[in-house]
Amino acid sequence: MTHNNSNDDFDELDFAINLSDLSANKRISVRYRRSDLRAGIKIHGLFVSTKLPVELIDISSKGAAITCAKKLRKKAKVTLVLEFPDKNRFAIPAVVVHNSTAPRYGLKFEQYQGELAEHLLETQTDLEFG
Repeated sequence: MTHNNSNDDFDELDFAINLSDLSANKRISVRYRRSDLRAGIKIHGLFVSTKLPVELIDISSKGAAITCAKKLRKKAKVTLVLEFPDKNRFAIPAVVVHNSTAPRYGLKFEQYQGELAEHLLETQTDLEFG
């Protein structure tokens, strides 16, 4: 039996992946869908901060998708506050990067959240990934 190892136009292993072509989803990290977390945001104003409850749609170590009853402007600085069932809390500085599908918003964390990622994985019970 002989195998033909020539480069074929249909060879599935012989192609380059261009990450910029993946425009539909640029978040390259595991997203978790968690319904057991309490979530809120603090909107930082010039003189006061406003606290609002939000619904967490999904979250990763780099950002989160939320729904919020109040309209959020793009580039607004916020703090996402999460409380886990084990009472661990995280306060994560973020920026609103997507608001075109309001009341759904995209938040980008100011820094990679390694500790949050570990805790999300350790406490995950339903294994529902986005």
